[in-house]
Parts: sequence; structure tokens; C-alpha cells
Amino acid sequence: MTKIVPLSTVFSIKISFFLLFSAVLLFSGCGGSTKPESVSDTDAGLTDEDYDTDEEETDADCDTDEEKTNADCDTDEEKTDTETDSKPDNDTDTSEIQDTDTAVFDPVFTRQPESMNIAPNDQSVTLVCEVEADGCDISYQWYESSDGTTDDGTPVAEATESSFETPVFTKKGIYYYYCIATIIPTSETGDVDTVALISDVASVAYTALPTLYINTPDSVPIQSKEEWIKNAGISLVGAEESWNFENVSTSIRGRGNSTWNKPKKPYALKLDKKQEIMGLPEHKRWVLLANYLDNTFIRNDTAFYLARIFEMDWTPDGDFVDLVLNGKYQGLYWLGEAIKVNKKRVNINDGDENMTDDEDKDYLIEMDINYDEPVKFKSPIHDLPYMIKNDDFMIDENNEITTGGQARLERLQAKITDLENLLYPDFTEGANINSCSAPDESYTEVIDIDSWAKFWFVNEIMDNTEVKHPKSCYFTFDSENNIMKAGPVWDFDWASLTKHSTPILKYSIYYNALFKSPAFKAKVKELWNEYSGNIDFETHIESMRSKLDTAAQYDTMLWGEHNDPSLIHRENFDAYVDFFKERVLDKLSVVDTDISKTE
Repeated sequence: MTKIVPLSTVFSIKISFFLLFSAVLLFSGCGGSTKPESVSDTDAGLTDEDYDTDEEETDADCDTDEEKTNADCDTDEEKTDTETDSKPDNDTDTSEIQDTDTAVFDPVFTRQPESMNIAPNDQSVTLVCEVEADGCDISYQWYESSDGTTDDGTPVAEATESSFETPVFTKKGIYYYYCIATIIPTSETGDVDTVALISDVASVAYTALPTLYINTPDSVPIQSKEEWIKNAGISLVGAEESWNFENVSTSIRGRGNSTWNKPKKPYALKLDKKQEIMGLPEHKRWVLLANYLDNTFIRNDTAFYLARIFEMDWTPDGDFVDLVLNGKYQGLYWLGEAIKVNKKRVNINDGDENMTDDEDKDYLIEMDINYDEPVKFKSPIHDLPYMIKNDDFMIDENNEITTGGQARLERLQAKITDLENLLYPDFTEGANINSCSAPDESYTEVIDIDSWAKFWFVNEIMDNTEVKHPKSCYFTFDSENNIMKAGPVWDFDWASLTKHSTPILKYSIYYNALFKSPAFKAKVKELWNEYSGNIDFETHIESMRSKLDTAAQYDTMLWGEHNDPSLIHRENFDAYVDFFKERVLDKLSVVDTDISKTE
């Protein structure tokens, strides 16, 4: 909120309006007039009724032993509109009062500094405030505040213009600035006093992270996760020098299921041309994860770290950025690779437009109870929701499945039926699937047990309950070799929330059959012994804590505490990270103990 104060306030920012006008009462005592006991910022203009006008105010009414100022005793000039609403002093003939309708003095800010600002690496930030005051001279002075208020500011040397360029910061932190504009009347404004306007406080965060700028045409808001907004531009600033780029053309839309309904939105990007981002292989498709369900911001990142430790075929990669959308700071985001079929991502055969109806391709499968893709089916025994994510050459422009697509889908369904018959050999209609006998070991010719073991390691250690539904569980099916692999891993928003003393996912998806298989249990032990010693949660999590601390604090200033699924409020970012680290270290021990007991 803009403050309008007498010029005397400029000399001492610490003096409040209450103390200023109390000083008037104490030292004026003019003619026995009665003044209000206190004056607020918005009540600085007084009316005739605030004074006793029966007696004249003279110099004799004032204490002649002390030096007088305009603030102490105004005896010869009219009060300004900030003090008496253009009312003359009591020793002035009321017949000489000027019509207030013809003498209006109302300086206002026409531009306030942006409230939240990101300072990219090696760059300053320009803050601007502008005042409109016709017929006046205007001077500016910028101040730095230590606490985000205007109570105790320190003048910034040589910052005396309407615009102010901050230093190039080298120490992470959140810095605060405001401006005082002094309005100096001239002959055009009449007999009024100099006043000062105090701007809003602007915060500037230096997080040491790259900054991603996105501008949509005419700053149109992103309100749909179905409709792409085309001709947007993105720029990456403050990353490694070779990674920075400016105004790359892209389309953008919302993404996610439940996360799309949160205040802080996740987004999908589709570049007009393939491009590398932050050193990652070139592609058109990228995502911005808001991590709104995660007050640590690092649950997904830590799961991806685990997947790389276990050397899964491909794991999404990316890094954290500060997002500025249409000129407004939007918070801390993870910018990274979308799960797409590509030689440098999910490397499977995607088919081609010349395929005949009796030819097959490979499939990127998502098991998700949202069941919202055009090409999908439910498995016959386990009733798992299979959705085909790479549906090229299977649907038409209206998202209707083609004859060739239907033929390919039916052949895939038949293969999944054969697989489930191997996994649940004595299943009968209506029986409890968990009660089935051990699977026919020939299932190992279809399921790649290495990848399924690693997929279980990551999700079990992370305590990812999404697998139980299932939601966001990705697999690939190699049609030529008739092999189903697990991965890539994705979506750990609901992970590591509670303490479990035993594994929780041994009965999810196909694991209720796999953990009855001697071949699978032996592979779990073998791979655990090979990889688990490389897990170093302490180093990874503490590194991420240090990297994100300022960015997380600034994000919380914008969005407040995130909607953590645990529903448990913790004191701050560090407290959430402490809890998360405790959970994953504890669960790592649980998994290790369980595997050591596996026969």
C-alpha cells in the first residue's frame, strides 16, 4: 500500500505517523485549539470539525523558548492537504479560503515495483516505480530493507532515479527494496507542502538456479491441459553458458491429473523444433513439474536418483529452475524430459505409417486407474488398466482407433492374456488372485525379471503407494521378442509419507505372483547385492537441501505451505527434508532386512 507522508518522514523512516502528529500536539498548543489524539496514514487530512476555531492561533500561543518548525506550529501558512485538507491556519481570514475543488494536490504512484523478482546468475534486476504529480518536481531514493518492511530502510547509494538496478548477487538470499518519491511543489501547484510517497516493498531472490522465462501470446493464461497455446516463447537464463537460450518458440498446456487442480500448476512443453535443454538430448517434449504435493520438492528427484543407481534402461532427467511466466514469478519447478518413445528416451520400435494391419510395433504402456487414453484395455485376470501411450498408427485424427490399430491392440491383448495365465495358473472366476499357486516359471520368457526387480526396489524404498492403485506405472512391450519390461519410474508425489516396518508393494500389480517365483526372488537378491551398496541418501539429500533452500523458501512466500498429502504440518523446508530423509533411510533398512530373509 502506498504511504503519503510529510517530507519530515524522509529524514527519519523510523518515526511513525502517530509520533509525528503527537509532536504537533505537544509543542503547538496553538490558541487552545483541540487536535485529534492520533492520525492514521489515511486520515492525514483533517476537517474544520477537528479544530476549535473560536480563537485565533498566534505566535504567542507557542513556546517561544524552542525553535519552531512547520510541523511544530504552523502560524503563517495554510496547512497542506495531507495535514488539514487544504484548511488554512486559524489566524487566516476565512474569506480568503481557496475553493478546494480548484486546488487539488493528489500525487500517486502510476507504477509500483514488481512484488516478487528472480535475480538470475550473473544478472541484476531492474525495479521501477513512477509517480504522477502534475506541476511538481519529483525526486526518488531507493532503500534496502532488512526485514521486508519500510520501517528501517537503509538508503542505497546513488539509487536516485525512478528505476533501480540491483547489485549482481553472489550470495544466495532474499533481498528487499522500496522507494521513497519526494514530490516538491512549484508555483503551479499553489501553496502546498512537500510530501513523500513510500512504494510497496519488492523482494528479489537470488537462488543460484537457472531461470526459465515463458511468455504466451498477449500473456494469455494457460487454463487447459488439452488445448495447446501456440507461439509461446521460452528462454533459459543463468544456466551453464552453453545451455542458455532465448525466445525459442513452443506450445504449452497444462498437464497432470490431480495436480492440475492445485493452485500451482504443472505444464507440458512442445517445442516447434527439437532442442537440447540443460545438456539433455534434443527433443520437442519437456515437462515442468510443480511438486505442489511435496514440501521437500525432491521426492521425484530422489526416486530418479535411485533408478539411476539401479541402472534402469532409461530414467527421466532434468533439473530445478525458477519459473517466470508472463513476467510473474511462479515458483520452483523441475524442468525435465517427458516420457516419450525416442532413441534417447524410451528406445523401442514405434512403427511407421507404411505398416500393414498385420504388422506390430512396440508399446509404451501406462497402468493407471484414470484410464483416460484412446487406446486401452483391461487385463482378463488381474483387471489391470492397460493404456497405450504411443498410439501413433493406431488412431485417426479424431482419436478413433483404426482397423490396423484395433488389430494390433487385439494381438497385444492376447499376449497379456497368455502372460496372466502363466502368472496365475490355477485362477478361477471369483477366486482371490493372491491365493493362486506359484507362477509357471516359463513366464520369465515374457517378463524381464531384472527390470521388474529394479522397478520394485525404487518404488518400495520410496514407499510409493501409487503402485497399489495402480497410477503412473510405466512398462514397455517388445512385440518382436515378446518381452515386457518395467519402467521408467514416474510420479512420487505420494511417496515416503508414513512409516512402514514391512514392504507394502509385494501384492501390487504382478508382484503378488512374482514373489512366489524362485527365479524372481533369486534375481532380487542378486541385484540387491550388486547395487544397494551404492545408495547414498545422506549425500544426495543434503546436496539437494543446500541447492534448493532459498528457492524453496521463496516458493513458499508465493504459494504458502504446499498441500502435503500427509496432512502433517511441519515447521519449514528443513523440517520436511529431515522427515523425508528419515523415512527413506528407515525404509531402505526395511527392504534390506526383508531381502536378507528371502529364501
